[in-house]
Amino acid sequence: MKVSVFTLGCKTNLYESGQIIAELNARGIEATHGLEPADVFVLNTCAVTGEAERKSRQAVERARKLNPDCRVLIVGCAAEKNAEQFASMENVTLIKGVANKTAVAQEIERAGIEVDMLPSVIMEKVFSAQERTRAFVKIQDGCNNFCSYCIVPYLRGRSRSRRVADVVQEVTGADCAETVLIGIDISQFGRDTGESLPQLFDALRGVRTRIRLGSLEAGVVTDELLESLTHIDFCPHFHLSLQSGCDTVLRRMNRKYTTADYYQAVCKIRKVFPSAAITTDVIVGFCGETDEEFEVTRSFAEKVNFADIHVFPYSPREGTVAYRWEDVDGATKARRAEILGRLKLRLKRQFAESFVGTTKDVLAERRRGGLWEGYTKEYLRVYFEGETTVGSVVNVCIKEPYKDGAKGEIL
Repeated sequence: MKVSVFTLGCKTNLYESGQIIAELNARGIEATHGLEPADVFVLNTCAVTGEAERKSRQAVERARKLNPDCRVLIVGCAAEKNAEQFASMENVTLIKGVANKTAVAQEIERAGIEVDMLPSVIMEKVFSAQERTRAFVKIQDGCNNFCSYCIVPYLRGRSRSRRVADVVQEVTGADCAETVLIGIDISQFGRDTGESLPQLFDALRGVRTRIRLGSLEAGVVTDELLESLTHIDFCPHFHLSLQSGCDTVLRRMNRKYTTADYYQAVCKIRKVFPSAAITTDVIVGFCGETDEEFEVTRSFAEKVNFADIHVFPYSPREGTVAYRWEDVDGATKARRAEILGRLKLRLKRQFAESFVGTTKDVLAERRRGGLWEGYTKEYLRVYFEGETTVGSVVNVCIKEPYKDGAKGEIL
């Protein structure tokens, strides 16, 4: 039997797909990431937007085209939100939600719909199968924020953390040049167990991998946190979730900070890590957003001088508070996304230019078109010439901005 595990959505989903693969392999079953011909397909779905749900349904048809006689097992957020949308689809035999989704490896022959109650603690024990270059280690699951636009807390449940010792054990055993600590909201790590992010970083001193963080909330950026990061091989890249640069919109979103709070966190980071990349997400066209409010957001993004901005037009999600509110028209959303997109490209180029003439450690990830591609600790994408191997960290002299990053050569 061959199993293909296909992932939609976030890095946490990707990690959990790796857990499913590891468990299948441990049972003597051949299993791989991605859609490729197989006897059984496990589709790890996403429901953060309506488009994500649509792509989750489309993945069933894509699997059937690869093998009309296959069995399809659905797990994850789209199944948690609405299992019935998959129940009548051909070849679908088992549907599981978010709770204990990795147990699908033990239930490969079962059929039916199993959307269980979401757990209050981390349940799974299996470490994820990792790639050669970068390991992802889940340290937390769930979310307590209940932003007015977001369906995730209803699908993933309340925040729950792994123990520091368990995380350290997995990071130590991953044997990759870089490890990314991920979760649904890692800012809440340890609040349910009496531990904390600084305690985790202190415990990671001396590990033989550079450490990168997933998305953080601005409120978690304290002097204690930043101090603890200086004692590990830390990648100075902070993805600080913003969503809007206007305080009135933030209040409607039920975000728990002001732009002044956010900017203070940015200043703290740059005091300790002057060359750090600060990246973010911004939603444009949220319910009631006026042209004036959008301009405040655009101006704030320029003030922060982000290294990159992920721009999303607001997508109403049934089941959230904001779903009942009046939406902004699609044309206005598209125009604002285009304006912010142009700013993103300009700021991204400025960030690349700031490294010209410097030498940076770059993790080589692949070779394509005669050039190697990889990332600095600051998550600057670098295209470079020279001899190396996948997964190696090499010294690269940055020469010039290039494509979506910079170009250089190995010293």
